[in-house]
Amino acid sequence: MSAHGESENRLLDAAELEMVSATRSPAIEQLSKEQLKALLHRLRQAHDRAKDISARQQREIRGKADPRGAKRVQDNTGSRAKVQVLYEAIQRLDGELSHRD
Repeated sequence: MSAHGESENRLLDAAELEMVSATRSPAIEQLSKEQLKALLHRLRQAHDRAKDISARQQREIRGKADPRGAKRVQDNTGSRAKVQVLYEAIQRLDGELSHRD
């Protein structure tokens, strides 16, 4: 497995990993246009959630927000990487949808 795939396995939960995997060839070509749109909607929701978590963590790091857990977050590198992986999957879906139109 590539280093990129290993990092995705570490960053994403099972449902998110399944969605991201569906955006790669050959799986993406097998999906109908309606399935692509539904997948795009779910990915955007996951991306928005991850982006909100990352922003909250960044505010905790800067001291502008109270910690959500028992102690303040020290680093949000993983959350930012997760946002990037989901964004790339959205870009692949957008490209496939525009290619089909």
